[in-house]
Amino acid sequence: MLTSRKWSPPVSTLIPDIHGWLDDISSAREFAERLVREAEVEEPDALLVDALSVSAIVRYCRCFTTGRRARLRIDQLPSATGADVNFHARLRGTRDWHISHPVNQQEAHALYLIIDESPGATTGAVGISSRATSQISLAPFEAREMVDLCGKWIAWLKDRLAEENMRLMPLVATLSRDELLALPQDEPQCNEDIHARRTR
Repeated sequence: MLTSRKWSPPVSTLIPDIHGWLDDISSAREFAERLVREAEVEEPDALLVDALSVSAIVRYCRCFTTGRRARLRIDQLPSATGADVNFHARLRGTRDWHISHPVNQQEAHALYLIIDESPGATTGAVGISSRATSQISLAPFEAREMVDLCGKWIAWLKDRLAEENMRLMPLVATLSRDELLALPQDEPQCNEDIHARRTR
C-alpha cells in the first residue's frame, strides 16, 4: 500500500508550482476540447460556448499572473512558435480586458428606440432598449489552437516535473525508513478568508 507524507526539502523546488500549472492548463485544454466538440454540433448552445470559452481562458491565464505560485512566461516554452506567442497574447488580453474587467472600449453599447413598424401603425416609439456586444467566446479554430498550445505546455511541464524529481530523489534517499514514516500525513489547508492575498 502506497501512502503520501508531507516533506519540506532542504532546497527550494518548483514541484508544487508545476503541479498547479499542470492542473490549470490541463483543465483549460479539456474546456477547449469540449468547446471544439460543441462547435461541431448542428446548433451549438451559445450559453455553453460562452461558459467553456471563459473557463478555458481563465484557467489558462492563471498560470501567467502573480500570486501564490511562480509565474510562467510564454518565452519559457521552447516549442512556442510566433503564432503561439501571438495567440497567447490574445488569450491574456481577452482575460484582462473582457473577462476580468468587462467595461472597456472593446465593448460596443448602443441605445435603441422600439418602433411598431406593422402595416398601418401610427404610434411613435413604444419603448427604449439597449444592446451591447463584446468578443469573448473563442471561435472553433481558436479553440483548436488552444488545445495545441496547452498540449505543448503540458509536455514541457511534465519534463520539468521529471527533472525536479530526479534532482530531489538523492536528498530523499538520505532519509531512513523510520524518518520517512515519521513525516506528517496531513493535507494542505486552504485559507478560508476570501480576501486573503495571493502572495507567496
